[in-house]
Amino acid sequence: MKLKSELSKTQIDQAVKGLQGIAHPIRLMIMFALAKEERSVGDLVELLGTSQSAASQHLSKMKNNGILESRKKSNQVFYSLKDSKFKELNSVIVRLFKK
Repeated sequence: MKLKSELSKTQIDQAVKGLQGIAHPIRLMIMFALAKEERSVGDLVELLGTSQSAASQHLSKMKNNGILESRKKSNQVFYSLKDSKFKELNSVIVRLFKK
């Protein structure tokens, strides 16, 4: 018997890639911060209390996994969530785990 899924193979692959992209405490905190507003790398480093190198590695992984987009303004890089589904996912995670 074959398992019937509500999602196509492509959609499942996208979901896995997105979940892997936030499956780390720092990346999850980045998603929480960006669900509210766009932020610069410097702002995120300060909020997270981590090194710029560590933050950049996590931001890069999240961007590669399709979660974030970035823009440059002079010598600063600003990040935001690429898709509203990640804002919705943020709300679901908060609702489920805040209890």
